[in-house]
Amino acid sequence: MATDRQARISLTIIFASTGIFVGSWAARIPAIQSEFHFSLARLGLTLACMTIGAISSSPLAGFVSPRYGSRLLLRASAPFQALAFAFIALAPSRIMLALALFFMGAVNGLVQVSMNAQAIALEARYGRTILSKMHGGFSVGMMAGALVASLVAHLGVSYRTHLLGVSALLLFTGIGIGFFLIETERVTRAHRRRIRLSLALTVIVVVSFFELFCEGTATSWSAVYAHKVGSSAALAALTFGLYSLTMTVGRLRGDHLVMRMGVGGLVRAGSAAAICGLGLALAFPTPLVVLLGFALFGLGLSCQAPTLFRAAGQLPLPEGQGLAALLVASWPAFLLVAPVIGGLSKVISLREALLVTLAAAVVMVALSGTLGRLAPAPLDSSEPASEP
Repeated sequence: MATDRQARISLTIIFASTGIFVGSWAARIPAIQSEFHFSLARLGLTLACMTIGAISSSPLAGFVSPRYGSRLLLRASAPFQALAFAFIALAPSRIMLALALFFMGAVNGLVQVSMNAQAIALEARYGRTILSKMHGGFSVGMMAGALVASLVAHLGVSYRTHLLGVSALLLFTGIGIGFFLIETERVTRAHRRRIRLSLALTVIVVVSFFELFCEGTATSWSAVYAHKVGSSAALAALTFGLYSLTMTVGRLRGDHLVMRMGVGGLVRAGSAAAICGLGLALAFPTPLVVLLGFALFGLGLSCQAPTLFRAAGQLPLPEGQGLAALLVASWPAFLLVAPVIGGLSKVISLREALLVTLAAAVVMVALSGTLGRLAPAPLDSSEPASEP
C-alpha cells in the first residue's frame, strides 16, 4: 500500500503529466490545421469533439468511482489518455481525427474526475489543503509541454512524431503512478440534507461555469485581443504566456489562501481581481496595459478551479459524483466561448464583446456570498453516506 507521501508525489506527477498533455496538444493545433486543411469554422467543430467526449464520459466517472474507487479509475484511464495522443498522431483522415479527439476528451474527463477525487481524499489524510498546489503542477506541466512543443516545431519535427513521443512518455508515467495511489471509501448517496446538498451543488456548478468561461476567454482570445490593439505577434503570444505564469504562481499559494479566506472569500477576492485585470485591458487598449491586465486576470482566476473542485468533491455524495456533475454542467462553457465572443465581435468590436466575460466575473462575485454559506469548508469531513 502506498504511503501518503508516495501518493502525493504520484498525484503531483499525474497532474503535471495532464498539463503536459494539454500544453503539447494546444501548441500543435496549427500544424494539425495545416495538415488537414481546416478552415477556422471546421477546425472549431473538430476541436469541439474533445469537449463533447469529456462531457459524455464524466457521468461514467461518477458511476464508477463510488463503486470501484478513484484509484482503480485513475489506474485505468491514465494510460488510455496517453494512447489518445498516439491515435491523434496516426489519424489518417478528418473523420478519424474527430473520433480520436472525442476519445481524448472522454479519457481526459475520467482522469480529471479520478485524480481530483484522489487529491481530495489525500487532503483529508494529510489534514491540510494540497489541491491548489497540485493544480499548480498542472499549470507548470502545461507551460512545459507548450514550450517543448514550440521548440520541436521550430526544429521542424512533425506533429505526428512529437505526439507519438509524448504518448510514450505519458504511457510510462500513467502505468507507473497506478502503484502509488490510495484506496478510498466506497459510499452511496445520503438522504440527509438533500435539499441543502442540491442547492450547494447547483451554486458550485453555476460559479464553475462562469469561471471556465473566463478561462476559456483567456485561452482563445487574449492573444487575439492583444494583437488587435497593436501588439506584435511575439508580444501577443506573451500575453497568454504571462496569464499562464501568474495563474501558476497563484495556485502555488492557493492552499494557504483558502484556509485564511474561506471558499466564498477566495472566490470573491479572486473574481474581483479578475474584473480589475480584464477591465484594465478593456479600458486602456494598449499593448503594455493589455499584457499587465491579462496577467492580473490570470492571478485572479488562479485559485478558483481548485477551490470549486474541492467544494464539489467534499459534498456528502458518493466519491466522484460531485466532481462529475461539476464537469458535465460547466465544461460546455468552453464550447460557448468561441461562438459567443466570436459571434458578438462580428456585430460589435472584440473589445465590446469581451464585456460578456467581464459580466461573467461579476456574477461570480455576486454568488460568492451564497457559495461561502453553502459550500463545505476546506477539510470538512463529509458524513459517510448510507445505502438508500
